[in-house]
Amino acid sequence: MRALLTSLLLALVALPSVASAQTPGGETRLEGAMDGEKSPFRGSAINYRNSATAISFDESAELTYNPTWAMSLSLAPRYYFSDMFYAMASIDFTRELTNDDMSTYKGETWIGDLRLRAGATRFLTIPVLDINISGTLDFVFPTSKWSASRTMLFAIQPGLRLSHHFDLLAGLDIGYGINLRKNFNRYTTGETDSPYIAACAGSVSGCDSFYNDGLRNVSWRISDSFDVTLSFADWVSVSASFGFIHSFLYDGVTDDTVNYTPVEPTDVRTALFYDVGATFIPLSYLWVTVGASTFNPQQAPDSSNYAPFFNRFTSLYLDLRLDVADLIATATR
Repeated sequence: MRALLTSLLLALVALPSVASAQTPGGETRLEGAMDGEKSPFRGSAINYRNSATAISFDESAELTYNPTWAMSLSLAPRYYFSDMFYAMASIDFTRELTNDDMSTYKGETWIGDLRLRAGATRFLTIPVLDINISGTLDFVFPTSKWSASRTMLFAIQPGLRLSHHFDLLAGLDIGYGINLRKNFNRYTTGETDSPYIAACAGSVSGCDSFYNDGLRNVSWRISDSFDVTLSFADWVSVSASFGFIHSFLYDGVTDDTVNYTPVEPTDVRTALFYDVGATFIPLSYLWVTVGASTFNPQQAPDSSNYAPFFNRFTSLYLDLRLDVADLIATATR
């Protein structure tokens, strides 16, 4: 069930959640959310999410019934120095409402990693193709228990995004994003064999235990994704995204006195994620998103591949996003 909770908690932030925006391409709607607004704090957001695993609604889905329902609060203040360049900080707080399998005490609230970001929105446009390029540079600090248990000191994560807009209905946006992350750890292994890692509560970067990495930590990680958003009107849109995450572990320690049976290299872990959702904007400062998200390792324990899009790791979610700058502007008019 821990793997299911990990998948659920990743879904808390992997969609059009402005607060985290860790999934490549997660800034799609944000970049155009407040065009024309000149508040330097535009894009600052508070995001509240409720999420539950899909199999929680079917008691016969597996041999044992262990439903998972969690909520998350994400804070992401942002400041624009110009129309293009900005700085952002983000942090998440997550709590499971059902019986918790992973915390140290009942009703514990998990704190995610602190992320500081320097970004450039659409700093370059490729002529003729009209492809916009945006970039980010993140610094991640281990304020979460699971990162601390992985002996992480900090991480650096540059990202690049390409996007194109089509004049279809109220707008069609397609994009591709890629992130490269380097972790800096005190040790190449975790401090304990079974750390109580709340996994993925803050970002994709928090999923080490879910990848079945064993004792070795992740040194490098590369993730790329494709996304599409279709707006039917200014207040309603649908979006979908999918991507791949490849984690490269620190080198293992060999012992020449042990006769190992030759096996395939186990230094790389691969995971996939999918997301589909519908967003409604009843007020200019309030966005409501409902959808489904799946985050799963490539292979099941029996070495078969998990079914794409919908499997035991799928979670359903409801997002409420409050655009703080827009709210203040509306209240003070």
